[in-house]
Amino acid sequence: MVSPEEFVERLCLLGADRGPRGFPRKRRDREILMKSFLMGLDSATSYGESEINEAIQRWNREVVPAIETDHVTVRRHLIDYGLLERTADGQAYRVGFPARPMAFDLEVDEIDVRATIAAYLDQVKRRPKRRPTTEG
Repeated sequence: MVSPEEFVERLCLLGADRGPRGFPRKRRDREILMKSFLMGLDSATSYGESEINEAIQRWNREVVPAIETDHVTVRRHLIDYGLLERTADGQAYRVGFPARPMAFDLEVDEIDVRATIAAYLDQVKRRPKRRPTTEG
């Protein structure tokens, strides 16, 4: 089970710390990132393709700026994992309910991912910069 602490730590390290990087290969990391996206959607709402694309692009800018990927790739991952369902004509999307979802502690759903990343990036900016050492 993914705890709130692990969720925040991995989300910050994967999505906001020292980029650019591609979408992670490890399933657990991918699912943490995808969960952070889904947390911004209403599971009772049907979204148009342009709405989903805009939501993914906003998430990529605001939550996972270190990840270099396009909205089509992210949307494909969400669909492949069963986290996003699409109508046969591809015009509407809604939050899916996969057969084998990763277990997240219920407190994870209370995390404000945008505020968490903003605070993390602010903290990173305030860190003292390392100066190269010269030996001589």
